[in-house]
Amino acid sequence: MTQPDWIAAEWGAAHLRIWQIGAEGRVLSTAESGEGYEQTDAPGPALRRLLPDLDASVPVLMSGAGLLPSPAVPCTPPVAAQAREEDGLRLLPGVAQETPADLLRGEEVRVAGFLAMNPRFDGVVCLPGAQSRWVHVSAGEIVSFRSFLTGTLFAGLPRLAAPEAGWDEAALVEAADRAMGRPAGIAGDLAAVLAEMRLKGLPAGAASSQALGLLIGLELAAAKPYWLGQNVALVGEGALVAPYRAALAAQHVPVVQADGARMALEGLKVAWRG
Repeated sequence: MTQPDWIAAEWGAAHLRIWQIGAEGRVLSTAESGEGYEQTDAPGPALRRLLPDLDASVPVLMSGAGLLPSPAVPCTPPVAAQAREEDGLRLLPGVAQETPADLLRGEEVRVAGFLAMNPRFDGVVCLPGAQSRWVHVSAGEIVSFRSFLTGTLFAGLPRLAAPEAGWDEAALVEAADRAMGRPAGIAGDLAAVLAEMRLKGLPAGAASSQALGLLIGLELAAAKPYWLGQNVALVGEGALVAPYRAALAAQHVPVVQADGARMALEGLKVAWRG
C-alpha cells in the first residue's frame, strides 16, 4: 500500500477509527476497533494494536483525548497547532465550558467537519451518543453546549434497553411527548413500561422504544432553548440517530442530517490544515 502522508484518528467513547490519508487528502484505507476512551485510557497502544505495522515517521492527529486545559467557549474548534505530542501522537484538546461545567471530547471535530461542509450554517448541532451533545454554533465558533447522559441511562435500564428488537416509532414519539409534558413522572413511567412487559406481554421492541422515548423527551424538555426556533443539524451514526430525528420531527423541528464518521474525517482534515 502507498505510504500515507498522515493518519487521521478519532478516539470515541466506544471506538477508535482511523483513516490513512495520502496526497490531496485522499483516503487510502480505514480501520476501526472497539477500544474507545471508556475501554482504555491509553490511545497509543490501542492505535498500535489496530495498526501493528504503523511507521513511526507517519504523523497521527487524533481527536477525543479531552486534554486539559482545553480552549473555552466561545472559540473555534481546535487545530493541529494546539495539539499536544504524547506517545507518538498529536492529541487535539477538547472544548471546555465553565457554566454549566461541560467538556466536548471529539464532538468539536465533528462540528468542525459539519461547518466545513456547510459554511453558512448558524444554529445547533445535535450529536447523539452515550453522551448526547447540543452545540450552539455561530459565525464558525462554538458558542455554548450542553451534554446529556441519555444514551448511558438507556443502556443501563434492565430489560428495557433492547434496540436490536427494532424501533416502534409511534410508541417512541408518544413517550417522548409524554415525558416533555410531565418530566417529573419519568421514573414512574419507566417502571410502568417494565410492568407492562410482565403483566401484559408488551413486546420488547415497543417497551424499548417507550423507554428511550421517555428519556429523549426528558432531554428535549431540558434542551429546549437549544432547538426551539433554531436550525438543527443531527450529526451521528448508529441506532440513536433515527429516534432523535423522529422525536424532533414530532416537535415540528426541521432537521438536516449528516453522517458522524464522515464529519469526523472532514473535521480532522480541517484541523490538520489549520
